[in-house]
Amino acid sequence: MVKNFDEIYKEIENEALKSYPRNLLAKFLANNEKMTDNHLVLYGAGGNCEFALFTCALLGITVTCVCDSKATGKYRYREQVYDIISPDNLSENYSDAFVLITPWQYEQEIYDFLCGSGFPEAQIGFLRFPQILAPEIFREKHLEGYRWAYNFFADECSRKKILDRMRLLLCGQPCSPDSLYEDGYFAFPDIVLRDNEVYLDGGAYIGDTAEEFIGIMERDGKEYRHIYSFEPDPKNYRKTVENLSKYSRIDVIPCGLSSKETELRFASTQVADSIGSHIAQDKLEDTIIIPVTSLDLFFADKPQEQWPTIIKMDIEGEEKEALLGAEHIIQTHKPQMIICAYHKPEDIYELPQTILKMRDDYKISFWQIGKSFWDIILYVV
Repeated sequence: MVKNFDEIYKEIENEALKSYPRNLLAKFLANNEKMTDNHLVLYGAGGNCEFALFTCALLGITVTCVCDSKATGKYRYREQVYDIISPDNLSENYSDAFVLITPWQYEQEIYDFLCGSGFPEAQIGFLRFPQILAPEIFREKHLEGYRWAYNFFADECSRKKILDRMRLLLCGQPCSPDSLYEDGYFAFPDIVLRDNEVYLDGGAYIGDTAEEFIGIMERDGKEYRHIYSFEPDPKNYRKTVENLSKYSRIDVIPCGLSSKETELRFASTQVADSIGSHIAQDKLEDTIIIPVTSLDLFFADKPQEQWPTIIKMDIEGEEKEALLGAEHIIQTHKPQMIICAYHKPEDIYELPQTILKMRDDYKISFWQIGKSFWDIILYVV
């Protein structure tokens, strides 16, 4: 018997209700709790430790030290230096501490070790996914949207991605191991590249996706008309210019995309190396001010043959606004689009709804690129 959305959601919610109390970081995010009377120790000195420290700093949570079974010495993050202690030291001297497990791939192994070392379950938490939501918050804000998306998308892959995203938000779980994925933005089978494409790269990073596009065009014996690469991060912009300088017919624009011409606060890689550049949501973040514009405004004085025929957007949560700012181009030119749909919980339903209000003759699908559990992409052809 095929289960409907509400039956599947109930199963996921029940799982979330069991795991959510163990997610200390989620409790802090939901209740704004402060670690003032107890130690907080981060278990795991790998890459996720940086993100945990970044998030704790935003929440005003003081980290005592870092525990790791292999690393020793000091862990340096920005101006702070933390002692790296051994698991034995943790058990002997920090038995009253809250322990936040940072590595996703070893969390069960570490959890079992901590329980076996006498730590109560209430003192152990998982970093998991940074956007994890309490079930009651998800029900209030997003349940109807996810129900709409699941019922709108008929193909199995899109539905699987919607459920994967829901599990990630509610339970902090990575996508299931059998998730289908591609290794690049242009590998999705419905994307067709033709001669004289005008490629718009929103969020160029260091120009790698533009080079991927050029490589595919050259491999297939096709010529592109022009490439426009938008990158507001100063450090990434300079790298993009350097990497793409060997190609012709490319404009690199030091600007972001949105629904209008304005300025936004932006956490650049110059000040947020631990998690990359992104649109800043919190006043505690170190930021720079970046200019943004809309695609309709940018292309207003250009002939239509210079308008984009294929648009990629990976712009750190500003995708919906950028789509609204490209309404005229979308309505009149119908470009193919590759839109990142993982920066905000509502992207799963708001992005397709936004596009369908402009044109209802697009074929829209969700897919995953790479093995990263959050890189869910909306393909619009």
